[in-house]
Amino acid sequence: MSADDSEMLKELRDAEMILVGIGEDMQYDWHTLTEDERFREIEDEIGGNGEHIWIIPFLQKMVLQQREDDRWSRAYSDLGRILAGRNYYIVSLCMDDLIYEARLNENRIVTPCGGFRKMQCDNNCSHTLSEIPSDAYEDVLRYYRRELSLNDLREPLCPVCGGKLRFNQLGVTRYAEEGYRERWSDYMKWLQGTVNKKLCVLELGVGLEYPSVIRFPFEKIVGYNLKAYLYRVHSVLYQIGEEIAGRGAAIRKDPIDFLKEICENEQYMLK
Repeated sequence: MSADDSEMLKELRDAEMILVGIGEDMQYDWHTLTEDERFREIEDEIGGNGEHIWIIPFLQKMVLQQREDDRWSRAYSDLGRILAGRNYYIVSLCMDDLIYEARLNENRIVTPCGGFRKMQCDNNCSHTLSEIPSDAYEDVLRYYRRELSLNDLREPLCPVCGGKLRFNQLGVTRYAEEGYRERWSDYMKWLQGTVNKKLCVLELGVGLEYPSVIRFPFEKIVGYNLKAYLYRVHSVLYQIGEEIAGRGAAIRKDPIDFLKEICENEQYMLK
């Protein structure tokens, strides 16, 4: 382990508060779906027919629920170990919900881009979220297993206006921000408590897809708090701005590998 790595571990260990940002570089790789022969068959069957494209996110959720131990689950487990017993808050841009599998306090996590936990009306007619219809999910599973035909499937509809139900994710026609607003409000209150505190800010795989959510605000937080220090971990976009030069470190590394290396360091984990 280098001297820089040792200093970073010391900053994490000694911090009064830890702010974590998780970006698209840690998003589950959906290309793994194409390794599944049945999924490729479904893609061919659906083809350019937009009528059945709603099935794809259900299959994505199925894959997430059925996957076994992999590099993502290990990474979030490592993050849970690092933050155990600490005063932290996490902002994640990932929409795969894998962070909720780790042993972390859900009340200290905000995912402003949404995920697979709830559904909403595509028109957001009632500004509320709903549970995933169990019959629709089960029917897609049965279709995957060849127990139902494509024509047997019925797209779930909004019980209020009859519009299409979609997973509460950024990208629907009218994204329901109600899914994350409460946690975002908690996050803002938590940030107020970081003033004049020794704050360690850790960015994991945060690129430039939504820079106004994590990357730019985190730099401002470090700029205002002279006791804060930023560690920006990214395989490509790891550079630190001149505005916080001297109070930030650029780490060119895959964020999943980075978490693994920290947890393999006994000096840190036995704090």
